[in-house]
Amino acid sequence: MKTIYKTPITSLCLSFLLINAANAACSDAAAPQVNWEGCNKAKLNLQKSDLTEAALKNANFQQTNFKKARLTNADLGYTNLSNSTLDNIKAKKTRFIGANLTEAVVKNAQLSDAKFDRANLRRAQIIESNLSNATFYNTNLTEANLRESNFSHGNFEQAKMEKIKADSATFHQAVLSYSQLEDANLQNTDFSRAKLDNSELSGADFSNANLRGADLHNAEISNTIFTNAILDNAIWVNRKRCRPGSIGVCK
Repeated sequence: MKTIYKTPITSLCLSFLLINAANAACSDAAAPQVNWEGCNKAKLNLQKSDLTEAALKNANFQQTNFKKARLTNADLGYTNLSNSTLDNIKAKKTRFIGANLTEAVVKNAQLSDAKFDRANLRRAQIIESNLSNATFYNTNLTEANLRESNFSHGNFEQAKMEKIKADSATFHQAVLSYSQLEDANLQNTDFSRAKLDNSELSGADFSNANLRGADLHNAEISNTIFTNAILDNAIWVNRKRCRPGSIGVCK
């Protein structure tokens, strides 16, 4: 009996269908659960678009306008969002892992529980936004503006945060162990019960900051400014616990 092999034809047909499906996905309109993985969407106006649970990995959104868009639970891993506008977005539990957000603008956004691990946010502006419980493990935030944003309970382990501007931001109970905060502006910032152990804090300005109960053991504080900083019950660099009433100096 002659054997008929169907596998090559089947595989060819399947590959053809997959290629066509991938091409069609990029032309699909913005909608919840849309699949734009690997698509080029640079310089588009996606203002007020609903992209809830959308698959957007590896896409190009450079200089794209996402103002007031819904991105809850979407996956933007390894996307290019440089110079994009993300004001007033709703993006709870959204994944930005490995994404490029260089000089992106984020204002009045809802980003609680979002993941920015290993992303590049160099010179990004994340202002007056809620990022409680967000993760920034090994993320580059160099020279970013984080003014008045809420990062409570966030994870910034091994993050690069040199020269950030985080005045009046909140890092209550955040983990910043082994992070780099050299020359950062941290005035009036809330670090109560935060972990700053083993961090590089040289030249940082903690003037009027709240460090009540914070852990700074093994941190580098050369030329660091603590003018009027609240240090009640903080664990100092030498593991000494600061007495209640310690202001500017650990007593």
